[in-house]
Amino acid sequence: MPHLLHIDSSARDADSVSRRIGARYVAAWRRQNPEGTVTYRDVTVNTPALVSADWVTGVFAPAEYHTPRSRAAVDAAATLISEVEACDVLVLGVPMYNFNVPAAFKAWIDQVCMAGRTFAYDENGPRGLLAGKKAVVARASGSDFSNPAFAPMDFHAPYLRGILGFIGITDVEFIAVHGQTPEQVEAGLSAADRSIAESLKAL
Repeated sequence: MPHLLHIDSSARDADSVSRRIGARYVAAWRRQNPEGTVTYRDVTVNTPALVSADWVTGVFAPAEYHTPRSRAAVDAAATLISEVEACDVLVLGVPMYNFNVPAAFKAWIDQVCMAGRTFAYDENGPRGLLAGKKAVVARASGSDFSNPAFAPMDFHAPYLRGILGFIGITDVEFIAVHGQTPEQVEAGLSAADRSIAESLKAL
């Protein structure tokens, strides 16, 4: 049975464009997969803990050094990782803040990237352990970063492609709305609907 994981990370609520793009994708996916299941997590409402000394101890230290706090830190991360492991498609609502991802989303990434669970190293270097999944990034930004004047400041898309690829998710698609005026949002959402329809044809 197909399984979709939907993550939102915008600090805005109903006015969030990334949330609206993601919700449209999920609604269209549900229509195409009526037997499928959706797991939803809002990392702004329930922000994952930052990487801490307890997390580092739990992940890297020998068992005799583990404490209740280090075990709790790893268990919390394992819950997030299990959600990604269980899904076929990730829909990631990730607006651009200061040319990169929101802090709440970065906290989620830092919990999900765990040696031995989502990546490993061998003689050829890093190897992602979550291959075979598709990620759709619902992205909203105030400027159009296809414009050469802004393109050098786009650390958002390269970072997401890089970190998702690091854990084995190399099929990454961006559905973006650039600009925040009502006219830009309306036009952008109309284009997003067309991109969503095309994206779902390939699933």
